[in-house]
Amino acid sequence: MAPWSFWDEFRRLQEEMDRMFERVFGRDYVYDVPQLTHYGRKNEWVPADYREPLADIFETDKEIIATIELPGVDKKDIDVNLRDDGLEIKVEKKDEHKQEDKKKGFYRIERRYSGFYRFIPLPEYADRSKIDATYNNGVLELRIPKIKNTKNKGNKIPVK
Repeated sequence: MAPWSFWDEFRRLQEEMDRMFERVFGRDYVYDVPQLTHYGRKNEWVPADYREPLADIFETDKEIIATIELPGVDKKDIDVNLRDDGLEIKVEKKDEHKQEDKKKGFYRIERRYSGFYRFIPLPEYADRSKIDATYNNGVLELRIPKIKNTKNKGNKIPVK
C-alpha cells in the first residue's frame, strides 16, 4: 500500500466535491474553478493538468547530473529557475487547432494548455553558479558541479 499523502487526499476530496457540485449545478460549474495540485516544494501549487516528468538524478565525484524527460516540448518553452532550496523546471505547452470551411460558414478553434513541473532539491555542496542545462531529443540534462570542499566541519562552539 502506498504511503498516505495529505496532498493526494486533498486532491481526492477536491475531485469528490467537484462531482457533487457537477450533479447539482451542472457540468459548467467545474470549469469555473481553477484546478490546482501540489508538486514537490512546500506551498508550490501548479495547474492540475501539469504532469511531473520522469527524472533520473545521480552523482559522480565531480557533479550532480539530472536528466528530465520532456517529450514534445520546444526548447523555448522550458523555464529552469534556481531557487534557494533547489531547481524548478516548468514547461507550458500550448496547442491550438484551427478548422475553417468558408463554403459552409464554419470556423472552429480548439485550444489546450498543459505542461510539466518538477522541483529538484539541491544539496549544500552543489555549485549553484555553474549549472549547465542542455535540451536534446526530448531530454533536458542538468549538470551541477560540486563545490570542491564538500566536507562540512561545522563551527566549534565553546562550552562555558
